[in-house]
Amino acid sequence: MTKIHSHILGGAVVLSGLLASELAQAQEAPAAPPPAAPPAAAAEAPPPTPPPADVAPPAPPPPPADLAPLPVAMPMPEAPPPAPAEDNPFKVTVGAGIRSAVRIQNFNNPKKLNDQWMDELNLELRTSGKVTDIIGWTGNFTVDGRSRAEHGNGAPIAFQAQALDIIAQLDFMDELHVWAGRMLTPSDRSNFSGSWFMAPWNYSGVQFTGGYFGPRGTEEVGREVGGTVWGDIGKGKFKYYVALLDLDGNYGVGTKSFASENPLLSVRLNYAFVGAEPGFYGSSTYYGGQDIVALGAAFQYQKDYHTAAGKDNLVEFNADFLAEKKLEAGTPGIEAAYYHESGDTRAFNDFFYVMPTFTTAEVLPAKGKLNALFRFQMAKTGEDTKTTHMMLEPSVAYLFKDYFAKVQLSYVYASAKPEDGTKVKSNSIQLGFQVQQ
Repeated sequence: MTKIHSHILGGAVVLSGLLASELAQAQEAPAAPPPAAPPAAAAEAPPPTPPPADVAPPAPPPPPADLAPLPVAMPMPEAPPPAPAEDNPFKVTVGAGIRSAVRIQNFNNPKKLNDQWMDELNLELRTSGKVTDIIGWTGNFTVDGRSRAEHGNGAPIAFQAQALDIIAQLDFMDELHVWAGRMLTPSDRSNFSGSWFMAPWNYSGVQFTGGYFGPRGTEEVGREVGGTVWGDIGKGKFKYYVALLDLDGNYGVGTKSFASENPLLSVRLNYAFVGAEPGFYGSSTYYGGQDIVALGAAFQYQKDYHTAAGKDNLVEFNADFLAEKKLEAGTPGIEAAYYHESGDTRAFNDFFYVMPTFTTAEVLPAKGKLNALFRFQMAKTGEDTKTTHMMLEPSVAYLFKDYFAKVQLSYVYASAKPEDGTKVKSNSIQLGFQVQQ
């Protein structure tokens, strides 16, 4: 019994020594964390309970407190729309035209074709502009040269510059315009076209044996001073003009004082049954540019109109017709006009012209066209001794670019035959060149 107890006591002493040694080592090194508990056996773990169908899954755990959340990207702002362009209607338009012609004719004996001279040398400068959508202006000028003075024999070449149009414009709308200044007299189609925009080379009504036959307002290169109210209805289908002109008084005519002349009333209406003719000005041919059938009429009245021969009430009426039809082979056309004046101061009683034309298609070099025409003009003048004036004019033109660039050759036979049996004849050939833009 005692022996067993001594063995036990010896083992306890040895075990206590070992424990004391381990304890001393543990105090010298840092304590290690206890080992993780082993996972429970799969068979012993209860199955997870599924969440109810109407319960949302649990939210993810929040990020650690020491980590700031990333910023959310903001959408880029849209670029602002471009600022509208400033409305500035101010503009200036500039154009020019040149006409030059040589006439073959004896200046002192118009019946003979044995001389040649410069018949025409003319430059036009055309300017216009808009200050606002409503307010505009026009200023056109001309430089004219002659190798012989108009009423002299072989005088040196002389040039003159003068104003054609000086117009202040109120353009309220297509249907209503109010213009004031110096401008074309609203009368016949020829005056609205001028020699620049008509098929023949010379102005209608100009007779080499009897001066000019036509409406008032043409003693100043087709212009007068005053005001015109006009409108363009239906984009050129119908146009009207009402003008009160000759407000400068024709200073220096007779013995009357300045501005004592009564105003000239001039009214014109124009309707295009086929085609359209927009704008203030006009044309006597379109060279196949469009089909046109148009009829115009005008009326003029001036109380106590003065001339060197005296004064009288002037009454004038005219009507004109233009038709052109574009076909595959070309464009046939016809233009005609009739004029009547009454009063002792009238330059003529009756005057008319008719002119068939034909323009080919672009079949020539440089896309050129040919235009052929024959114009017949006749006028009656005088009371006591009546005189018949007649003019025959065949002409052919090569059109580089319609009336913007052309060369034209014309022959003119004119005669004046009074009732007393005497007769005055005239022959001439003209070659002219025109360019404008």
